[in-house]
Amino acid sequence: MKLVRLTKPAGSVEEAAAYWVMRLDSPGCAPADRAAFEKWRAAHPSHAEAYSSARRALAVVDQHVGSAELTRLGERVFRETGKSPRLSRRYAGIGFAAACALILGVLLYPPSPTDLQVDQQPRIAVGMFETAVGERSTVGLPDDSSVTLNTDTVVEVRFAEHSDIRRLVLVRGQAHFEVAKDPRPFEVLALGRRIVAMGTAFDVRIDAELGVLVTLLEGRVAVDEVTRGAAALAPTRNPSGVAASGGTVLNAGEQLIARRNEPPSVVTVDMEQVVGWRAGQLVFRDDPLRDVIAELNRYSTRKLVLDDDERLDGIQIGGVFKAGSTDSFLRAVEELYPVAAHRLGPDQIALVWVDEASDRQGSAQPLD
Repeated sequence: MKLVRLTKPAGSVEEAAAYWVMRLDSPGCAPADRAAFEKWRAAHPSHAEAYSSARRALAVVDQHVGSAELTRLGERVFRETGKSPRLSRRYAGIGFAAACALILGVLLYPPSPTDLQVDQQPRIAVGMFETAVGERSTVGLPDDSSVTLNTDTVVEVRFAEHSDIRRLVLVRGQAHFEVAKDPRPFEVLALGRRIVAMGTAFDVRIDAELGVLVTLLEGRVAVDEVTRGAAALAPTRNPSGVAASGGTVLNAGEQLIARRNEPPSVVTVDMEQVVGWRAGQLVFRDDPLRDVIAELNRYSTRKLVLDDDERLDGIQIGGVFKAGSTDSFLRAVEELYPVAAHRLGPDQIALVWVDEASDRQGSAQPLD
């Protein structure tokens, strides 16, 4: 796929905000881009407000991406600009150039019914959102916050525009939350844990082995254990504005790991690894091969399995791989290590130590 490189933000604050919305959601977005964005957003309060407006505009585009009117508008933009309409699945209905034009148009010139025929519906209030394996999706919330769902994720939104508490539930998977400033508490419930935040950005993941992982990118969050009963879900606030739950308070760059029936632990994490998935990248830092395979399998219906040979346990993987690109990972591993990939079935591939490959030929087929 040919990637379109976005230029540096320039011009008005609204144009810069539109740039960052597109850049952060583009396949070529890197951790360095995220750092540059955070620096820009923190430079002035108007930057954060403009970014929230641009994100809401993109949510409108996403909601109506399949409409005939929007498609015709996108085709007209492509004819006039000569841009290629194939940038990513997300913009397949209207294309990259049309999405940019619509975002800037919503920001600078609110569309009239003759420009874009869409229903004037309120933003998401209550509902369930889900991504399939290998998919990502961003949803705009009624308080101007947003949630980005990673692969195979389900999130329930349990608050409306005028609710006293902004509450969501991560049912499974992983999600990134960009929280708009608001006097109301913002809560995320996940596997018996409650994460309470005010004006912040954080990542929550449910892992089959590790339990709940909460990573704070900026701001402040408090994490506690949810007990039975409705009273446990009624937060109180301390002078700092963060709900006082008696739990663990995280600082930026820290991750809380909450295993079942164990006290939570807090560690400092590699932020590039944490945020990489939002750009479609998986970052590994000399991680055990088995752990790398488990992470790769989250993003593909073709599953990798590791042979029982203990020599494979000594392999450590470092590098950046495209989420869902199993073939590129296999080529790299076979080139660097004495490992061979063999197809066990249409959706299963085994990795074996190379000197055992010949013994496996009867039950497994080599990859093409």
